[in-house]
Amino acid sequence: MPETYDAIVIGAGVVGASAAFHLAKLGRLKVCIVDRGPVCGGGTAKSCAIVRSHYSVPSNTALTLRSLEMFGAFAEWLEDADAESGFVASGYLIVASEGDFADKLRRNLTMQADVGAETFLVSREEALERHPLLALDDAAVIGYEPKSGYADPYLTTTSFIRAARAKGAVVETERAVEGLIVEGGRVRGVRSAQGDIHAGLVISAIGPWTRPLTESIGLEIPLEVSRHIVLTFGAAAPYAPELPVIKDLTTANKMYFRPASGGVVLVGTGDHGDPVADPEAMDENVAEDFVLLQGGQLAHRMPSFAGVAPTANWVGPYDITPDWNPVLGPAPGVEGLTLAFGFSGHGFKLAPAVGLTLAQQILGQDMDVDITPYGLERFETGKLLVGAYGVGSIS
Repeated sequence: MPETYDAIVIGAGVVGASAAFHLAKLGRLKVCIVDRGPVCGGGTAKSCAIVRSHYSVPSNTALTLRSLEMFGAFAEWLEDADAESGFVASGYLIVASEGDFADKLRRNLTMQADVGAETFLVSREEALERHPLLALDDAAVIGYEPKSGYADPYLTTTSFIRAARAKGAVVETERAVEGLIVEGGRVRGVRSAQGDIHAGLVISAIGPWTRPLTESIGLEIPLEVSRHIVLTFGAAAPYAPELPVIKDLTTANKMYFRPASGGVVLVGTGDHGDPVADPEAMDENVAEDFVLLQGGQLAHRMPSFAGVAPTANWVGPYDITPDWNPVLGPAPGVEGLTLAFGFSGHGFKLAPAVGLTLAQQILGQDMDVDITPYGLERFETGKLLVGAYGVGSIS
C-alpha cells in the first residue's frame, strides 16, 4: 500500500523544514518531508546565513522582520526547549559611496523604517564605534540595523526538522523524488524509487533543482542557476563574533563579510555569479584572481587584513528568477501544488517567515505577511518585484 499523508514537502533545506513545521503546527497536518539527500544537504548547507532587513522591496523587509522575531524567540516559537539557530544579533552596516546607490540607500532606509524595521543612518564615527577595524573614508552614506546579524544554517534547519517531527512529521531522507503524481488537474503525491507517497498537498522547496520537477508536468518556470564563491580569511587577531555584518555597495560585486567560527571573516558577493547549466556539475575550483580581488577589497575596507591568506573556500548555487525574488504560492493548473523557488541568494533570512506564510496560505488562514505578490503569474502580468540596486541579491 502506498504511504499516505496530508501533505508532502519536497526538500529538507531550511525553507522546506520551516514549511513542514508550520503546516504541522498550524494545521495539525500529517506531513512527510522527503529529500534525495540528508537534512540540510543542498543549497542551505552552503548558505552564509546572514539575516538583514535591508531591502528595497517592502514585502522582503516585512518577511525578514517576521523571521527576526522568530530567531529572537526560536525555542519558544518551535515549542522545543532544545531548539537552536545560532543567531548572533551582531548588527548590520551597509556602506555606499556618493552617487546613485547612496541616494537609493537613503530612500530605502526610510521605506524600511515605515515597514517597521529598526534601521537608520549613522555617521562614520558611529559606525567605527560598532566596528573599529573599518576604513570608511570613501563612505558617503552608512545604514545600520542593530537587530540583524547571522545564524547557523545547519542548527536552524535541524531544529525545524526536530520540531516538525515532534508534531508528527515523518522525514524520508536519501529518497529522491522522481516525479509528481497528477490526476485530473490535481496533485496526488510523488513518485520515488522506493515507492509512491500520496498526499493532496505538495510543496516543492528544492531551489536550484526545481526545473526538472516542474518540467515533468509540463510547467515552464523562469529559473536560472548561478555559482557563488565564499572565502574565509584569518588575521593575527581573531575576528570577533560580535562585529557587525558589512555590506559594501562601493564594490562592483557588492561584497559582504561577517564573522565566522574559528575567529575568521567570511566573505561573499551579492552579484549575479557565474551561470551554470546544472547545479550538480558546478566547478568547485576557485581562481587565484578572484581570491586576490576579494582579499584586496577586504583589505581596502579593513586595512588590518592586508596581505592575509584565505583559510577556506566553497561554492554554492543561487536559484535566480528574472526579478531576483522568489516564487511562492500555487502552481498554475495543478491544484494542491505549491512552489517555493528562486530565492536568489536571500532564502535563509526569509525562510522562517516564508514557511509560516506558505502554511497559512495553504490552510486558508490570514497571512502574517501577504505573499500573493510572489506568485508565478507576475512574470506574465509584468508585476515584477524589482529591487533598486540592480542585479544581485540585495533586492
